[in-house]
Amino acid sequence: MTVHTSARAPRIALRPAAVGVRDLYSFLGDLDLDCDVNPCTGLIGAIDPRRVDDPGALVDFVRRLGLTAALANVLDLAERDVAVRVVRQEETLHGDLDDLANLISEYHNTHPLRLDEAALVSCWPHSSGEHVVFVKFSHLIVDLSDVVDLLTRLRAYLRGDEAVRVGARYRHHRATVERYARLPTADFAQVQRELGEVPAPGRKGVPTISASTEQWLPLRRGFTFDVFLSAVTGALLTTIGGGLVLQYPYSRWDFAGKGGYYVEIKPLVVQAGAASRYTPGYFERTRRYYESLGRFTMSELTSFATAFTSGRMPRIVVSDTTFMRPEPGRWRWIPVRSARAFEDLKFLADRSWPGPPLLRLQYKRRFLSPQTATAILGELEQRIGASSGTVGPAD
Repeated sequence: MTVHTSARAPRIALRPAAVGVRDLYSFLGDLDLDCDVNPCTGLIGAIDPRRVDDPGALVDFVRRLGLTAALANVLDLAERDVAVRVVRQEETLHGDLDDLANLISEYHNTHPLRLDEAALVSCWPHSSGEHVVFVKFSHLIVDLSDVVDLLTRLRAYLRGDEAVRVGARYRHHRATVERYARLPTADFAQVQRELGEVPAPGRKGVPTISASTEQWLPLRRGFTFDVFLSAVTGALLTTIGGGLVLQYPYSRWDFAGKGGYYVEIKPLVVQAGAASRYTPGYFERTRRYYESLGRFTMSELTSFATAFTSGRMPRIVVSDTTFMRPEPGRWRWIPVRSARAFEDLKFLADRSWPGPPLLRLQYKRRFLSPQTATAILGELEQRIGASSGTVGPAD
């Protein structure tokens, strides 16, 4: 089960019922985008060294969490052939959190998961006497709500907690995957008629995967996702102009608490020069309508997606997320950066515990200059920044 190499495995087929992960499967298998797809985190803290001195036991713990069986439910392979990579590093690391962020980001970007790997756990001793831990999960089986639960259990295991439980998040994973596949699909033609034509962008997107960077913004507490969408729209119409197509991930309530990935990417069309229209109320009504039409994700809207691509519309994602920050007092968080990106621009807001609310603006270097990115953050600061007031009326 333990693997100590990053050599790529032969392509493994996707099981027919795994309709919810088709796009992820393509990103990982065809586009080699592990660095910007699979969720990962870094942290530093005190651990029980015996936990990493016995990698086989750690592999067994990850198996008991349900991850190896889950990956075998979506890929055409037996659970015994699913790998978990545990690496006990001999090199002692030095430096502060900024130094460690550079080191761990480099490690992340040069050590992708293979398709047949459920997780990677790597540990280094640190000159402080603590340990640096890097964890990466396959997004084919782990969504952001899952990762919070899994990391809480894994951190407890590494600290030597004898009472840590594996939970039951993945107990019915195979049945849940099959139930998701049976959901009624939307009428794709109707969805595309409702969306209308793809508008002309104010700034054309970069059509290839390319180098990315990021900037950060502290956020105020208490705003809704529709306020977030409205603020992003206003900031972009002010700074780069033109029409936009925002994409956001949608999880159905009866699947959101289940182990696994059950996410649909929904598009929202924004016309140029109409900023006052795009209030939080507008987005709440529009999202509710499209989410009621049946299961669909943007890649299934073939005519719309073709026009989107041919028109060089920038790929812009707006999403709530988690940066997987650990509980305070026991661990310190090490941010991990992606070297390359598929989307031109991503607005990722972490408003989860332990906080405080924080936005990561990730963008392709060829799409935005640092000055324009700073201008976008300036607009967002006025609307939803930590020092801002209310955004405005809901309608």
